[in-house]
Amino acid sequence: MLKRLCSPKLVGLETNKLDTFHRKQLRNILDIHYPTLISNKSLYKICNETPLSVQTVESRWRLFGHILRRDNDIPANRAMQAYFNTLTTKFRGRPSTTLPIILNKELSQAFPQMKLKTTKDLQNLPRHLRRIEATGSNSRGASTEFARASSSDEFDAGSR
Repeated sequence: MLKRLCSPKLVGLETNKLDTFHRKQLRNILDIHYPTLISNKSLYKICNETPLSVQTVESRWRLFGHILRRDNDIPANRAMQAYFNTLTTKFRGRPSTTLPIILNKELSQAFPQMKLKTTKDLQNLPRHLRRIEATGSNSRGASTEFARASSSDEFDAGSR
């Protein structure tokens, strides 16, 4: 399950479908049906839940942080170093949705001054995140900030 939630392919429309299904199940549990309306925000607050898209982003960043804290000689870190060291060429067709590309998008949405495109950015990221955690207003951490920034429009979506 964690592997599927952290998958870079779970983006955009798929997360919206997942959130919609999650809200539908929460409404069924609370026995809220058509004539009665409740906003998505209120529904999550009553159930003490967060959207699955937010949980997905948090899981993705926790996994990335776990990889960064491990030794440099493990396969995951070697693959990441190789990814950031290679010069990427633009290919025709659908844009690739690799984990670093999605993490860079989430990072730039939450913190526009930061990016994750080179090895230097990768090495500076833990220092930046520690500084954000130290000054941050969010007690749950920077991963929640990424999640809120990347799915704020879906979290505050209209009532149903």
